[in-house]
Amino acid sequence: MKLLVSALAAATLLPTTAALADGYPEKPITMVVAYSPGGGNDTVSRLMAKHIEPYLGTRMVVENHPGAGGQVGFTRLARADADGYTIGLLSSPSLFMIEMLRDGVAYSLDDFQAVANIQSDPILLAVNASSDYADLAALTDNIAANPGYVNVGGDGPQSNVHLQAAAFESVLELDTNFISYSGSGPTATALLGDEVDAALLSTSSALQFIEAGRIRPLAVFDSARHPALPDVPTLAEAAGAEVPSVGTAVRGVAGPAGIPQERLAHLESAFEQLLQDDEFQAAAANLGIVTHYLDSNDFTEMLDASREATAQYIDFMQ
Repeated sequence: MKLLVSALAAATLLPTTAALADGYPEKPITMVVAYSPGGGNDTVSRLMAKHIEPYLGTRMVVENHPGAGGQVGFTRLARADADGYTIGLLSSPSLFMIEMLRDGVAYSLDDFQAVANIQSDPILLAVNASSDYADLAALTDNIAANPGYVNVGGDGPQSNVHLQAAAFESVLELDTNFISYSGSGPTATALLGDEVDAALLSTSSALQFIEAGRIRPLAVFDSARHPALPDVPTLAEAAGAEVPSVGTAVRGVAGPAGIPQERLAHLESAFEQLLQDDEFQAAAANLGIVTHYLDSNDFTEMLDASREATAQYIDFMQ
């Protein structure tokens, strides 16, 4: 049972901080981040922690547990007590790629309880603003004419960006020379320095360079145009073929499986209110973060679909 039904019905976003019958929450709630401070997952988590207390009824404390590309933090979350005091930020498809590409991973999707999706950050294909590639067709025509010759940079290897590159090549029957970098920042630097012909970047990381006129986005891997880039076509629009957006970084809140239903509802309600908070949304916009709220059930369905899509292309990354 959601705690905000009456408030939402009246379209009034008043903070709900009343404790449940069992006193929950009686202490701060820990948010496990499976990556280092300063990255996209950490930035979103700390922004939420700054604004969520009026809705959660207690502080949310961010703890970073990086290591093995997220495996350390995801495992810690999966093994935590399911009492509602430890939650974390899941990052898909990385969560599934770790499980599918490595032996001995101590978690599966069944070990997590989805709470709410927060952000969806699709991948876009871009070139340097000075590039001769005016549109996607010019780039793909050259790739088709010169298999394995055109350098495309991206975060990797075995990253969500690498997965998107695999889907791109598979569906369009292309062969690029994918060059791995340690993140979106180094990839963008390589593109700006003409080390690569094109790059696959997360939209959030690319926005600052697009707005500065330094890179030219050719297409975004998503089912609809990005709200921050309404003039940039989707890959389907630009190429005339549906390329699954398997690389989209989906960031959402989850806990270990087994959280009591009333506590889960309290958490879900708090994040729902947070994403309707004007101050939070303004701060997110300043950071280039586009939020995408989904409740627990819809987020669960998204994770299931993401895992299925990841499995279709994971063999290309072995």
